[in-house]
Amino acid sequence: MREKEIFEKTFEQCGVGLAHVSPHGDLIRVNSKLSEFLGYESATLVTMSFQSITESAHIQEDLYLLHQVLRGEIDTYTIEKKYIHAKGHSVWARLTVTLVRDEQGEPDYFISVVEDIDDKKRIESELYKAEALFSKIVAAFSAHTFVWVANPELTRIHYINEGYRNIYGRDEYELHAKPDAFLSYVHEDDRLLVEKAYKAKPLESWDLQYRIKTSNAEVKYIHDRGVPLFDENDQQILVVGTADDVSHEKEQQQALLEAISKLEYLSKTDPLTGISNRREMFIQLDKEIQRMNRGQKPSTLVFIDLNDFKGINDTFGHKAGDKALVSFSEIMKNTLRETDRFARLGGDEFVVLLFGSDDADAEVFYERLMQTEFDIEFDNELENNGEQQQGAKKGASETMTKTSLSFSLGWHTWDSSIVTAQNWVDAADEAMYKQKRQYKTHTGAQKVV
Repeated sequence: MREKEIFEKTFEQCGVGLAHVSPHGDLIRVNSKLSEFLGYESATLVTMSFQSITESAHIQEDLYLLHQVLRGEIDTYTIEKKYIHAKGHSVWARLTVTLVRDEQGEPDYFISVVEDIDDKKRIESELYKAEALFSKIVAAFSAHTFVWVANPELTRIHYINEGYRNIYGRDEYELHAKPDAFLSYVHEDDRLLVEKAYKAKPLESWDLQYRIKTSNAEVKYIHDRGVPLFDENDQQILVVGTADDVSHEKEQQQALLEAISKLEYLSKTDPLTGISNRREMFIQLDKEIQRMNRGQKPSTLVFIDLNDFKGINDTFGHKAGDKALVSFSEIMKNTLRETDRFARLGGDEFVVLLFGSDDADAEVFYERLMQTEFDIEFDNELENNGEQQQGAKKGASETMTKTSLSFSLGWHTWDSSIVTAQNWVDAADEAMYKQKRQYKTHTGAQKVV
């Protein structure tokens, strides 16, 4: 009698649902926990079969295992299944079934233990949906972003998206086998930087940019970022990393830098001759004046003006005049030192800054010009006052014109009276015009001291 009381109390007060079920599936006895879980009164449940309260999708599996127990093939089984609640909705449970036999060894009844796992299943479902959403989000930008999750030691990869294959052109399974395999694809000039970040102990957040070589030897620019994740005890549990293909952005950035460089070059350069323009030369002259005001060795500015340049334009046309300016500039550049600065102020006027040069050095420069031939040659059929010459075809020697350029020059070595670039140019210009007024019709360079 005592044992029966203990059994009754244990059966009724058990923390999980309990039921005795006949070999045919009818509920013989249920406890209050099972009644509470399924929403039925106990008296109602014992008039039902387990099949009637089981979702149809799970009945076949349950019956199959039940028959295995009846045949003695297995002693017990455990499955997760959905029951139908009294209110019509489904609830998840973990069912464990064991057969009790009578004294003759025949099946007497089943003991069914029903554990409520509905909350667990709901959490799992929400987690699955979240993971599915995460996968969709990651897949959406996997064309340009490689996402990965690893353990803190970076010895095991938990997750890799298709970005690795799309960016690196390699199979992601190689990272599962060897998580640091990607390091061998980092450009050799950048590898040390990357290895330092990934091998830091303890591993910290990183933000790197480097180059990689893909499977087809293409070089790509990567923006690599990563962060360790911590549990409630402040222990690292995971590392999450992303690697973005920023090659297009790098190309755009490079194109922008090249455009800026070109604009900067154009702002400093005479478009016809390719030498410095007036604006750039005045900037250089002002800097030079500041340098010399600090007691440095003075420099000399040479002003050059082509003689009878208008006559070349009037006689042979503007294209010939342009060629004369270009040819003169090329010849002059070949006579200058690397430290000298040469610029076209406009029209047929040029200046040369002889850096760290005094009057005696200017004399040497002048003598060097005297030994230089300023001969130019151009096709006089290209343009003659804007019109192509008519008539019979001529030989090459008849269509080519040769001439020697003549120019006047003067110079001024810096002194304390020169306070601005314009002062200096005016002083050298005045020295040149003294010579210009003496110019007759002979060719060659003319100087004024």
